[in-house]
Amino acid sequence: MAHPNHILKENKKHLTLDELHLNSEARRNINQLLEEFAYVDVLNKYQLQVDNKVLLHGHTGCGKTATANAIGLALNKKVITINLSGFVSSRLGETAKNLSEIFRRAAQEKAILFIDEFDFIGKLRDYDEKDSGEMKRLVNALIQQIDHLSGQTLLICATNHMEIIDTALLRRFQIKLNYELPTQEQLNEYYDNLLSTFPKHLTQIQRRYAISYAEAKDLTLQQVKAQAIALEKAKIHLVFIYDRFRVNGVENILKNQPIAEEEAFLSNHILPTEEHNKVNNDSDSIITQKFAESLKDATDQIQGIVYELTGAQLIQTDIKRYNYKRVMATTTSGKQVWVYVSKN
Repeated sequence: MAHPNHILKENKKHLTLDELHLNSEARRNINQLLEEFAYVDVLNKYQLQVDNKVLLHGHTGCGKTATANAIGLALNKKVITINLSGFVSSRLGETAKNLSEIFRRAAQEKAILFIDEFDFIGKLRDYDEKDSGEMKRLVNALIQQIDHLSGQTLLICATNHMEIIDTALLRRFQIKLNYELPTQEQLNEYYDNLLSTFPKHLTQIQRRYAISYAEAKDLTLQQVKAQAIALEKAKIHLVFIYDRFRVNGVENILKNQPIAEEEAFLSNHILPTEEHNKVNNDSDSIITQKFAESLKDATDQIQGIVYELTGAQLIQTDIKRYNYKRVMATTTSGKQVWVYVSKN
C-alpha cells in the first residue's frame, strides 16, 4: 500500500474520556455515540443506523486528537490515524486510490479511522485550472468512501479550519463537536491537576491564560523540569576519590572543593595492578586511568578522600566518562558516597 509513512503510530499512553476536559455538550454527544455502538443490535432491529461520522473542529491544542484516542479506548477499537496534509500525493489520482485502501483496512479491522488536518482537502481548492478535474475526482472519491462507510467503522476527522471545507463533505458528518479555548477557571483546574502529581517544592509556576490545554501542559512541564534541574544542580553529593583516579578535568572540579572526610576507606573494592592507557579525545594526549573494581566477596579496602560536589559538578565529572561508571557505595565510616569504578 502506498503512503505507509503517513499512518501515524503512537506508543504513548492515551487519556480516557473522564480525564479529558470536555464541555458538557461534547461529552453528551460522545456518550450517545458510545451507547449507539454498545446497543447496535437494538438499533438494527428497528433499522436505525449508528452515527459513525464525527467532525471535531476548533482551536488547535484543545483535545481533538486526545478525544479520538479516548473514544478508541472506550470502544476498545484500534485507531488508525492519518495526517491528510502528508497523505495527499502530488498526483491526486494516487491519493484517491490510497484513501480507498485506508477505508478498506479500517472496515476490515472494525477500527476507528482518524483523519487529522481534514481541512487540507479545502486548501487544495487553490489548485491550477489544469488540476481542477483531478481535485473534483478526489473530493468525490472521499465522499463515496464516507457514504459507503461500514456501520462497524467509526470515522473521526479533525480540523482547525472548518470554514474552508467543502459543504458537501461537511453534510456527511452527523456529529460536529466544537473545541474552544478553555476559560481561566478551567485552566486553573487543569494546572492544579497537572501539578498535583509533583512534590510541592516543584509546583511554583507562572500560569498563563487564553491558551490551549496543550500549551498549558507544555508550559507547566517546562517550568517543573527547570525547577527540578536547578535543585539537582545545587544539591550536595559526597564523592569518593581514590588514589590515582585520574580523568581529564576532574582535578579542576575538585580544586578548592569542601572535603567531607580527608581519610576514607571503601571495603569490597580493589585497585587493579595493571594500568590502562587511553587517548583523551579532547586533547589527544595519553592519560593514565586506573579505576577501582567492585567485588562482592573481596576483603580489600581502597583509601581515598570524600569531597562535596554539587549536582552540576557531578554531571561535569560524568561527562568525562571513558571506561568507568558512577555507583553508590558506603564508606567504612558509614557515609553514602558516589564512587567511579571500572565498567568491566
